[in-house]
Amino acid sequence: MKELTVGESQEALPLSFERAFRPWLYEVSHRRLVLRSRAGGGFDETLDVMFLDVVGMKIRSNYAGLSIADADADADADADADADADADGGSRAEIESFVDVPERHSSRYTRLLVSDGAHEGFVVCGSFRVVVAE
Repeated sequence: MKELTVGESQEALPLSFERAFRPWLYEVSHRRLVLRSRAGGGFDETLDVMFLDVVGMKIRSNYAGLSIADADADADADADADADADADGGSRAEIESFVDVPERHSSRYTRLLVSDGAHEGFVVCGSFRVVVAE
């Protein structure tokens, strides 16, 4: 099993996977969300994207492909282009209105855009990791 952990440093973002994912597990008590892409269809391994310490999310029931990006970096790029929120939602303003994180704790959480290219959502979490199981 190989693991890529992305925590405080967002240098690995954006990530993009050209394979199908779907929500696999959500544990309220542990605040953990797992999006899984199973082996098959030309892929030899199962990929799990585990979001840890989740405080809010807006996700789809499946993704044809998966992109994960830092919402703060995306907001900076959009500000230059004077872009507003995506129709499906995922803008920093929508995330902030949907997830009530007290200002004193705000720096502990990462706001991530989760997309398949056509539909955009988000996950607000403490960290996430990608686990490859063969």
